[in-house]
Amino acid sequence: MSKFQIVLLVVFGAFILLAVILFSRNRGSSVAKVNLNVWGSLSVYDFSNLLTSTGIANDESLTMNYTEKSADKLSSDFTEALAVGKGPDLIIIPASNLLKDKDKLTIIPPLSVRSADYASTFIKEGELFETSLGVFALPMYVDPMVMYWNRDLLAKSSLAAPPVYWDQIYDYISKLTIKDGAGNITQTAMALGEAKNIPHVKEILSLLMLQAGTQITAYSGGTIRSVMLENVSGGLQAPAISALEFYTQFANPQKAYYSWNRSQTNADTHFTSGKSAMYLGFASELPVLKAKNPTMDIGIAPVPQSRVSNKVMTFGRLYGIAIVRSTKDPASALAGALKLVSKESAKALSSANPLIPARRDLLSTKPTDSAGFVFYGAALQSAGWLDPDSIKTAKIFSDMVEAVTSGRSRLEEAVGSANTSLNALLTQIK
Repeated sequence: MSKFQIVLLVVFGAFILLAVILFSRNRGSSVAKVNLNVWGSLSVYDFSNLLTSTGIANDESLTMNYTEKSADKLSSDFTEALAVGKGPDLIIIPASNLLKDKDKLTIIPPLSVRSADYASTFIKEGELFETSLGVFALPMYVDPMVMYWNRDLLAKSSLAAPPVYWDQIYDYISKLTIKDGAGNITQTAMALGEAKNIPHVKEILSLLMLQAGTQITAYSGGTIRSVMLENVSGGLQAPAISALEFYTQFANPQKAYYSWNRSQTNADTHFTSGKSAMYLGFASELPVLKAKNPTMDIGIAPVPQSRVSNKVMTFGRLYGIAIVRSTKDPASALAGALKLVSKESAKALSSANPLIPARRDLLSTKPTDSAGFVFYGAALQSAGWLDPDSIKTAKIFSDMVEAVTSGRSRLEEAVGSANTSLNALLTQIK
């Protein structure tokens, strides 16, 4: 057991003692089996494999009953279940749902573990689960954004590898973009610039904004608010505006590097059809991309970085295991949560699929295969932001892009409108 787990269990000593009393049966001669209900968007197969591989499934004192929920319904189903007293004991919660659901979770108390212990155990993005009140969840796994690339298309244009920095993308666009006699785009370097046909537009823009220096949302005086309009970099304009300007230029026919428009098929399909040389997607997408085009020679690389930034980062979808406030057995729920974030559990979860552990001790030793090597590095570089409502903010980001590409708004106006809408959502957070 790690130092982190030991300290955490000591602080929860009162809960543990209560659990021992409750578990004792038949004059103390036996211990009742604990049943924990766990919810998450992780597949039943993957969770069952985790329990089997780690021996948790054979634990005579503990049973974990898992319910798989679709990612888009997890939060609403969670709320509805709690309203009728049927919620789970533990929930695998994405960081993007934390603000919306934090009032339903038990906070691991302040001072329960030194910040240094938490930081040395989990990736930096795990800080999203930390507040001045304590820790809302323990990081379990992360799905980092990476860059997939078509080896054959790059080789055909005498390009040995994808770009390392964003400013290099212009040369790739010049060499890889092909238009027919009518000016229609038939091949492109990468899908950038639009909202409708780029599935990860919010995540890509988040990546660019975070790389540029904005946190997107941040706490100020105990209140969380949007900081998209703040010029933290000291440049001519706020980083969020610069990021939006960079992104939307590729969908502007008047710009020199116009290479994408809304008439194209979705970015992932465009890539697997051999019409895009590169694609920004998540580690979890690799099996899907391979299934769509088994013959494509797909390379995997880190996302491009900002040459002026001192940080190397990507966007990551972080998932943590949280104790539900309504659980009747917080001690056992804590013990179960610790089992699910243990080194053995994280290793088992990542062994059969590209779900990358959020533990530094596992990420320090990268796999020898090319995909795992990139994924593990990206996990350590993952970053995110506190999102008040992932579905509603996706629309805010899409509207921001379309306001610019349609010509309805200038860059500053589009970011300002998004900033106002984001703050409106944040004011609803309790």
